[in-house]
Parts: sequence; structure tokens; C-alpha cells
Amino acid sequence: MLHKVENAILAEENEQLSAIMDQNLAISKYILAKQPDDQILNQITAMLGVDAYIIDSFGRLKAKNSTAAIDEELLAYTSKDLDLINMEESQTLFDRYTIYPLKTIDKLTRRFVIFAAIPAKKSAEDLLISNMVNLLSLESLQVHINVKNERQRKSEVFETIIAQPIAKESFASILKLNGLNIDDQYQAFAVDEARSQNTGNHQFVMHRVADYIYWYFNKINQPVILMNWNFKIFALVKETPDLPDILPDLEKFLLAHFPNERNLIGYTMYQKSLINFQQLLDEADKALDTAKNRQLQKPHQYNPQQVTDVLRLVPKKEATIFIDAVLQPLFELKVADQEQYLSLLMTFFSSNESIAKAAEALFIHRNTAFYRLQKIEKILDMDLNNADDNEKIRLAIQLYEIWY
Repeated sequence: MLHKVENAILAEENEQLSAIMDQNLAISKYILAKQPDDQILNQITAMLGVDAYIIDSFGRLKAKNSTAAIDEELLAYTSKDLDLINMEESQTLFDRYTIYPLKTIDKLTRRFVIFAAIPAKKSAEDLLISNMVNLLSLESLQVHINVKNERQRKSEVFETIIAQPIAKESFASILKLNGLNIDDQYQAFAVDEARSQNTGNHQFVMHRVADYIYWYFNKINQPVILMNWNFKIFALVKETPDLPDILPDLEKFLLAHFPNERNLIGYTMYQKSLINFQQLLDEADKALDTAKNRQLQKPHQYNPQQVTDVLRLVPKKEATIFIDAVLQPLFELKVADQEQYLSLLMTFFSSNESIAKAAEALFIHRNTAFYRLQKIEKILDMDLNNADDNEKIRLAIQLYEIWY
């Protein structure tokens, strides 16, 4: 009797396993035939008897079966509150959904399948769902490749133009093929490690940082064009966002994911068309250099040289009053000391506040330049690392160069 029961159970399990294999084969054919996600989910729903959804790593709905209702509460939670980047295991949501992370090469492009059911208690059902997740993972890998290819194409366009300038007409045609308009207005920012070195590891880290920057901007629905230039990351962003509001949050986001690498940011608020994108990169690069030289913890905005043109409009009398108010203690020194300190300040600011570059330009040792800057701070009773003091001294020096 017991033997007959065991045989019956075994026969039932074999039937279930055979049915699961047939269902897997049917879904595999759909996926290999590159059917749309909605149709694939329709087939899965017919087998499982539950609604199914696919979301991306931003928590946004990408596909659902035709009879599934859109649950706004669910999508609001997945897009705003759920930490999808770091999800590795399935989770139950609202006691009526189960979300499964699909296998992927890169978690930033990972997709997720949500079933309108709690985890199955029967081993056969659990095996069937597990197989569905694995099959959808195969399709998800192709999506990852497509996303990477689209981003890489745009990056390569600009990286190629940097290395090999071409005619405006050709540039415009290439941009159009990639869905871009040469007359659109953009801003730019640059990112690099605080103490970067042009090594293989640095390049690897920067490529990974670029992935996270791309994810961050897509999360806030803001298109971004990324490129690598001089071992740094450069980004072009359309003129609509307010970079001073966005970049501090980006800086915190990068620090959270790269706690061992402090990434500094320089940016320009000036807007230029894509034909002039290299000017934007140059401005962002100069702002980044200043941020690195001063080890600024907050994103640093580009201070354009065109300020000199504006300062030339200041009447000499008012300019002299400001110069004296800031630099008078230096004017009370011996002429040789005056010239030495003023020359250092001029070179220091024109070198994006790089002590090393200023020392090299003046043919003095870096430590000597550093000591003299400390001396200047003491004489003026000001601090070059203080934003207000720094701006006052910079403006006073620029006015001094104009009028003296």
C-alpha cells in the first residue's frame, strides 16, 4: 500500500515537472524570438494565473500583462522609496506583491519583475516562478546591452570631436543621427577624484563613477551626455536644470556609493550650443581644477575671465578705494616685499589657485610659495580658504592689475 502511495506521489511530481519544463520551453521561445515584454508577460500570466509587471532600476513601469491594473501606490513606492540599486533578494510588498531582481551584468541597469502574489508555498509553483525569473533575466541582459550601446554612441561622438575637430555641417549631421540638435543650449560639469593619478585603477573608478552619474540623472528624468577627457568625467546637461541645486545632491550620492574615493565637482552656469561644447568643457575643467587645488568639499562654480571686462567699467576712484581697503597692509611693506607678494597673488589666481603651478611660473619652490601665501594671509588678516575673503582678494588683485 505504502509503495503504491509513493509511486502515485512520484508520478504526480513527474507530471508537474514535465509541465513546468513545457511551460519554460514555451516562454523561452517567446524570449528568443525577441517578443515585446508585454506579450511575454501575457504568456507568463496565463501560466501562473497572476498579474505580472516589469520595472527598471528607477522603479518605473516598463511592461505589464494586458489585463493587469496599474497600481499607483505600488509604482510610487518602487520609484521613490525602494532601494532598487542594492536589492539582491526577492521582497514582499504591501502583503500582496512579490518583487524579484533579475540577473544582470550591472545592477544600475537591472530590471525587476513583480508578481501580484505572495511567495508560493508549493515547491512546484516556487520552481515555476524561479524559472520565469531566470528566463526574464536572459531578456534583461539584452536590455542592458542596448542601454550601454546607446549611451556609448553619444559619448563617442563627442570624444571623437575633441580628438579630431570636424566641420559644423558634419557635426550637425552626426548629432541629428543621434537624436541631438546642434543649436540646443547646454551647461557642463566635471568630476574627478580629489587626489587623482593617471593610473589604470583611477580610470576604472572614473568609468564606474560615470555609470552612477548616468543613473542619477536618469532617475530625475534629466538626460545627460557623459564623456571621458584627460582622465576626468565631463557631463553636458540641457539648460533646464539648476545645477547649483542638483550637484550638491549628486556629490552626496557619489560619496554614499564611493566612500573611499572623494570626488570633487566643478561646473559652469554659462549656456552654450552644442557646437561650442568644448568651451563648456574647458570652463568646467577650470572650475574643477580650482576645486581640487583648494580641496573644496562642495561643487565649485566657474569664475569666468570675462569678469575682468566688467571690472574695467568700475571708475578708477571707486576701484582704488576697494583696492586700498583690501590690500593696504601690503602697500605698507617695503617695495621689494610688495612686488613679491602681489606677483604671487596674481599668478596664484591666474593658475586656478594652484600653488604648485604658481611656484613653477615664478621659479620658486612650492614650499616657498606656500609660506608666502600664509604670510600674506597674516598680513591682510584674511583666509584664502574662506569664500568671502578669497573673493575680496581676487577682485582686489584683478582691479590692481587693471589700474596699476
